[in-house]
Amino acid sequence: MLQLPEHLHAQIKAHAAASYPYEGCGLLLGVVENGRNQALAVHPLRNTWPEEAERRVRFRIDPNDWRDAELAALADGLDIIGIFHSHPDHLPIASPRDLAWASWPGFSYLITEVRQGRPLDSRSWQLAPDRSGFVEEGIENWR
Repeated sequence: MLQLPEHLHAQIKAHAAASYPYEGCGLLLGVVENGRNQALAVHPLRNTWPEEAERRVRFRIDPNDWRDAELAALADGLDIIGIFHSHPDHLPIASPRDLAWASWPGFSYLITEVRQGRPLDSRSWQLAPDRSGFVEEGIENWR
């Protein structure tokens, strides 16, 4: 279960809309409590996929940006609990490409659909422990 306050979800949607027609991406920061990923902050990041035309269907987080975000989170007593990205003009369903790049069971992989620049629904996924696929997890608005 991903617990995601509405104000953070709004920040994710705004970043997704601003990134359109490319995939927007970033990190979910928070804590894991009782098996639930509780988002307390988000850290939008640049999509640094090297081929600009492919940024419509792919994203990459620069390792230095990831490190800096992780260090800032640790200083605030938070952990990285997941990754968010957008699917421009596609449903928020984890794709085979998403599965190929997913690395961390236990992380929430939040995907937001953006249609013609307008953010719509988000869905969240967890990587199966054997990394064979994704399982959808619920999103709870809390706080």
